[in-house]
Amino acid sequence: MQSGQQNSDKFERTWEPQGDPKAFFDGLPHELLYAACRGLEASLHPMAYVSEQLMVLRQTDTCRGLLADAGFYSIEGILPEAVCETIRQCIHTNTEQAVPVTLMEKAWELRIIPTEHGALLVFAAAAKQQIGVTLAASHLRDSAQSLLLQAEMLEQQGMQDAAAQLRWQAMRILRQVNHMQLLAGAPEMLRWTQCSACRVLQQIEEQLAGHDIRVAVSAPQPDITFYADEGLVMAALLTLVSNSLRHGGPKVHIALSAEKLGGTVSFGVADDGAGIEARALARMNDTWRQPDAVPGAWGLGIPYARKIASMHSGLLLFLQGKKGGTSAYLRIPLEAVDADALESDSGYQTILSSGLAAADIELSDVLDAAAYRRA
Repeated sequence: MQSGQQNSDKFERTWEPQGDPKAFFDGLPHELLYAACRGLEASLHPMAYVSEQLMVLRQTDTCRGLLADAGFYSIEGILPEAVCETIRQCIHTNTEQAVPVTLMEKAWELRIIPTEHGALLVFAAAAKQQIGVTLAASHLRDSAQSLLLQAEMLEQQGMQDAAAQLRWQAMRILRQVNHMQLLAGAPEMLRWTQCSACRVLQQIEEQLAGHDIRVAVSAPQPDITFYADEGLVMAALLTLVSNSLRHGGPKVHIALSAEKLGGTVSFGVADDGAGIEARALARMNDTWRQPDAVPGAWGLGIPYARKIASMHSGLLLFLQGKKGGTSAYLRIPLEAVDADALESDSGYQTILSSGLAAADIELSDVLDAAAYRRA
């Protein structure tokens, strides 16, 4: 693989067929080489480099068979309109994202990696549900449930501190199980329902108050109605709150908001803390896949929230404040991606359906056992 120094402007005006997958990398600007080689096994996947106008400037031979066997052409009309709009938003906001797409009657995970002049598109075969992961998740949930039952027994015996310790450990197990199962290929069928942005914010505020965590909430007026899996959207937002608590410091202030942006509802989780270190921001999408991942350093939380955004054909954006602090924005389309699923009662279900509060689970990584002690 060469680290060519070819001028990017010259590169953008040039396209040539690639018979050898390795030739795709010849002469690419450094930023593209860096993006393509960052743990993506790039040579194994169809790839295309597109301009801000979504014109294909360069593609691998395998991508020619997937999209079009042509030179300079547009991906509009080949990829769904919603996917094209997501690519535009990724380029505009300089945010990576993965979205599901079906091409040639096959499911793909389209990885969008924005660059200075466009975006690198990497088509990876969509991960199928891993039965072993599902079975392991089931066993771990049973273990967590056993811990919760034991906690109730200890509570009745007046051993509140021991009960709180078990309850805390059970929540930590459930958090990791929920995150890993979804990231490792849980069924991507959601419980689509009509949701209220005000109601989502209110529920989060109430659950956080139960842990003595106060947040400033700016509810939209008028309310915003959208279609989504409310449980997963709440889990994603609470994961972002947990992230603010972890990186923001003990005196961090957190603000929650929602606004209508075009055809989406944009939920904001902003803090005035120390912010996320640059290295963590650069690696937050794939750290959990890497061999040098360190528990507690970057973890599964942000990839989990981003996966939930992807399942809704939405977007997760991060902005660092000039004077510190981080703002995260979860954008969810107002309309359901799969209208046929609106009446369906099947789909991906987390332990949240058993009556546990989402905040109890998602905050378990930043709270200590005392937070789970009942008066």
